[in-house]
Amino acid sequence: MEPTEWFVNEPMGHRARILVLPHDTEGQRFVLEYINRPFAGQHAVPPHFHPTYTETFDILSGKARYRLGRDERSAAAGERVVMPAGVAHVHPWSDSDEELHVKQTAEADPPDLAGLRASLQAAITIFGLAGAGRVNERGLPSLLQLAVLARTTMPATYLAGPPRALQHVAFGLLSSIGRFVGYRDSYPVFGVLTGNGLTREPAGRR
Repeated sequence: MEPTEWFVNEPMGHRARILVLPHDTEGQRFVLEYINRPFAGQHAVPPHFHPTYTETFDILSGKARYRLGRDERSAAAGERVVMPAGVAHVHPWSDSDEELHVKQTAEADPPDLAGLRASLQAAITIFGLAGAGRVNERGLPSLLQLAVLARTTMPATYLAGPPRALQHVAFGLLSSIGRFVGYRDSYPVFGVLTGNGLTREPAGRR
């Protein structure tokens, strides 16, 4: 596919675009390109892990910090950061007074079309909410909205720390409440991933 438009989360200092969609690879991978403002992006994603995904980050320009397991490390332009399946991590963020430009590849083994798509959809929804002014000063939506999104990404993604079973129960309960009061994992006006790519409902339609 041709790269989509840039998605922007201004409070977070983070923007991204999709280069390869999961359905283009039969659920084997997706590829993103993202840019963080100087000294920004640390809170774009919380510490987490993927039981069956390996994530690779090619540092295209800028200087980065990232977390892998219990270690915090640095990376510079031209370096590649590999985050293996099952290891807790935080994606690279800008650690200098210049923007950080990164290519991110998520590889699923075995292929996982639903899980990869859910991960991308959660990101698209947060970008949309940011553009609509429905996030806090760190660029994050409400707890109930986050719970709805987190629940859809399981079992492909879990937070680092709490036991998986506890996360299923906690996010299951919170997401049920969130959906009851109207939160969704996707909103047509922000963009919905389908087998045909990204579709968006024109603004003003419901």
